[in-house]
Amino acid sequence: MTESLDPSSWSAGAYRRLSRVTNADGHFNVLAVDHRDALRSEFNAEDPDSVPASTLTRFKADMIDGMGQTPSAVMLESEYSLPELLNDQTVPSSLGVFGALEAQGYEAGDDGDPTVNYFMPDWSADQLLRMGGDGAKILVLYRHDRGEHTDAQDRFITDAVQQAHQAGMPILVEPVPFHMKDAEDRRTVVVESARRIAPIGPMILKVPFPGTGACADLDQATGPHPWALLSWGVPYVEFRDQLAEAVEHGCSGFTVGRALWREALAIDTRADAVEEYVRPRFAELCAIASSGRSVFDRVASPT
Repeated sequence: MTESLDPSSWSAGAYRRLSRVTNADGHFNVLAVDHRDALRSEFNAEDPDSVPASTLTRFKADMIDGMGQTPSAVMLESEYSLPELLNDQTVPSSLGVFGALEAQGYEAGDDGDPTVNYFMPDWSADQLLRMGGDGAKILVLYRHDRGEHTDAQDRFITDAVQQAHQAGMPILVEPVPFHMKDAEDRRTVVVESARRIAPIGPMILKVPFPGTGACADLDQATGPHPWALLSWGVPYVEFRDQLAEAVEHGCSGFTVGRALWREALAIDTRADAVEEYVRPRFAELCAIASSGRSVFDRVASPT
């Protein structure tokens, strides 16, 4: 296993920035618009490459503008939204900013498993910090039981955690499972992957719902690290119900993307969709998350 970081080793600056990406009660209420290829596919599943970058940037800006001061943070990336949406003040100064560090472009290897994650070229946690970011994020295609692939992903996670630690900013690690056979396999993979990653020392784990009745096991597996639930593209009502169960078992909030804003893709009806779907949904998720565990009840005191 790779070298680990105990939560107490994070700097006071990292803990201060953690308060920037959570609300006053220490909950993650995060609007996720860091999507790239996945967002292109939402616009045009048949020909995603035909969707121009300007369409993605405009959509992200419209979602942030439509949500106003409600989120605790927004999740962005360096290809279509950073630094543009900070420089033009689309992102309010009161809103925390997570920035994705990972690149895209994963393919299946000879064994059918996805290729190992890698960082965006010419991009780092230190650059994100200087640009005005408050927290880093990495998505990792991950199973705990894939031998060399798992070991390689552990090294990627360790490098990202060390980058964030040295920059004095919190990092959110998102292990995304693959090749799940059934509900039992999902439960095992989500829980055991969190158990394996936690000792590496991410400040926060961002995880998919492990299945009904499994959130207590997931909470135990994350150790001293707070965790947030990701929507993973499921329909809104399903995610809402998953979050309600998760916050009963230690979850500290949510990051939500497609489950929130899928109906707002069309530009000609976007404003109406924000008013009818996006804002009410986000408000409902915030109300559910308010009964969850504060991250500051879980993490150790800074050094």
